[in-house]
Amino acid sequence: MSKIERLRGFKDYYPEDMQKREEIFSIMRNAAKSFGFLPIDYPSLEMLEIYRIKSGDELVGQTYNFKDKSKREITLIPEATPSTMRMLVSRKDLVKPVKWYNIPKLWRYEEPQSGRNREHYQFNADYFGETGIEIDAELIALACETLNRMGLKGMYVVRVNHRKLMEKILSKLGCVNIQSSISTIDHFRKESIETIGNKLRDDGVVDDNLNRLLNFLSKSYPVSEIQNSIKDLGLDLLEDEDFLRMISTVEFLFKNGYEDIVYDPSTVRGLSYYTGIVFEGFDVDGKFRSIFGGGRYDNLSQLFEGQEIPAVGFGMGDAVLENLLKEKNLWKVDNGHSSYFLVGMGREGKNKAANLLYKLRRNGKTAVMENSERNISNSLKHASSMNFTHAIIIGEKELTERSLTIKNLINGEQKKIGENELDEL
Repeated sequence: MSKIERLRGFKDYYPEDMQKREEIFSIMRNAAKSFGFLPIDYPSLEMLEIYRIKSGDELVGQTYNFKDKSKREITLIPEATPSTMRMLVSRKDLVKPVKWYNIPKLWRYEEPQSGRNREHYQFNADYFGETGIEIDAELIALACETLNRMGLKGMYVVRVNHRKLMEKILSKLGCVNIQSSISTIDHFRKESIETIGNKLRDDGVVDDNLNRLLNFLSKSYPVSEIQNSIKDLGLDLLEDEDFLRMISTVEFLFKNGYEDIVYDPSTVRGLSYYTGIVFEGFDVDGKFRSIFGGGRYDNLSQLFEGQEIPAVGFGMGDAVLENLLKEKNLWKVDNGHSSYFLVGMGREGKNKAANLLYKLRRNGKTAVMENSERNISNSLKHASSMNFTHAIIIGEKELTERSLTIKNLINGEQKKIGENELDEL
């Protein structure tokens, strides 16, 4: 019989990795809840048509799609926004604003590479129904807060831009095919400057304008230099409402403690439905793909129902996040709560351990007992390898004294307590 292997682009997660992943998902959920976002969920299968409506044939070509027994075109969901929007417009009774989050599993049939698998989880948060700069800032702050709670503060940078502002800049510099140029700029860090220049030239940006634009795109600007960046470009946009809105959003974030932010003209988010601020998070060393990305998309709901619903949101995938946490030596299980491995010697000791096992569990503790015939030394090694924080040893002496020996498996300290003190652990 041939060996059965997992599919290319998919991953298995053993307990040593799954424990950390669950911890990360818990941080995501708790961060979202602390910002007032409510959880949602939806099916893993959707009609293929909603992705044609939103993103066109390019995305459809990357889906795991098929015809079901009723001959309908179905797909495993490749992204979160269409399902979220479908749910939103389906409920006429929802009182806005609406703040939703979820962590679905997504699938895309594309070439696997570092930080991108064919199956992954993604933390999504969306805010519907309001347009203020505080709302834009809210989503960026939530993404930052989530990373900060994972220990990544100071290890990432958020690159911010504004789509309408960028479209105005391109138009003033002679561009005649705005969406084509936006798609080109979206690949600015992935293609050579010559390739980018040739594509922008084809869209109508020529001569000195092209050189100024390429120089502009090649830099990131701290908040204090945003106005100077526009001055250097030579365009009269300092009083432009979209420019002022972007500055106000970034300054709002700065005042509230989120300072790992720069203005980056090359951050445009290639999809055509973005209407306002756009942002992406990257590790400061530039080793990995984007950690998260999002922006304002006020017009997308019109594709689903014909009415405009203001919206801003982001997605944060688990694959790049795992790579970054491992790079920073933060891929470790947080033993913030005590867990107990009970070792009973002999039949009477095992019976006592079994009795205490269920008592600990009823008290809300994590507890497991040794059921093999390993000696104490090997039992303790096994407990440590399973990330238990404490061992409870019950031998002949403990049975006689009606006591328990508690060994801290992290620092090696050991003490005795009476059986009646178990509830105090």
